[in-house]
Amino acid sequence: MIPALDSAASGMSVQQYCLDVTADNIANISTNGFKSSHAEFTDLLYGQLAGPSGTLQVGRGARLINVSRDFSDGTLEQTGDKYDLAISGDGLFQVQLADGSIGYTRAGKLSLDAGGQLKLDGCYILQPPVTVPANAKSLTVTEDGKVTVRTAGSKTDTQIGQISLTKFPNPQGLLAIGDGIFVQTANSGQSVTAVPGQNGLGVLRQGFSEKSNVDAATEMTNMITTLRAYELNSKVLQNADESMNIANNILRR
Repeated sequence: MIPALDSAASGMSVQQYCLDVTADNIANISTNGFKSSHAEFTDLLYGQLAGPSGTLQVGRGARLINVSRDFSDGTLEQTGDKYDLAISGDGLFQVQLADGSIGYTRAGKLSLDAGGQLKLDGCYILQPPVTVPANAKSLTVTEDGKVTVRTAGSKTDTQIGQISLTKFPNPQGLLAIGDGIFVQTANSGQSVTAVPGQNGLGVLRQGFSEKSNVDAATEMTNMITTLRAYELNSKVLQNADESMNIANNILRR
């Protein structure tokens, strides 16, 4: 009965991981630019038993092998705010992290720091940097990333910067570090940075915000399925324990 205990315990463990991932998705259902995750599992090594027709294999349970992330687009919601940017299609914004390295994000809530530089989510300087003049009366970002302003007393717009986007051959290899930020790893592959709309990159939508791509119905279904699987593994554990108890009582008689 020991293998049954081990298999049931491993099943409860992986279902707990699955529930943790689902809970994180649901918690971030309203987080702009959030990309949902999915737990992936595999079976463990099989035990070998001698049988009348040859060697028999008995499974030993399951284990977590990966938590993959879905980088498909979230719904674009029109806000009308000139400081809201959304990416329609592939690509990530580049930002400067506290240690000077580059991070990547889909969350496009812009603001200005004390020096007039554009920041994303109020913390991270957009890269390449764009500085808005203090006397700017309007700010426009085109689909291909051109940033223009109109200053007081001027009748024409002036380009002050160019927003670029970055994509990776394997975005699943990016490392999430919180705040909707990802960093490059060896598994993500070599980045490709270009003007929006080029090299397979998406385009920008000013005045729009990208919502999370979490589907509430899917997550609720996953949660119910996970709980039922957890209950079944718990029942197997209970039954295996009861069977061992019966066997022990027989030996004592």
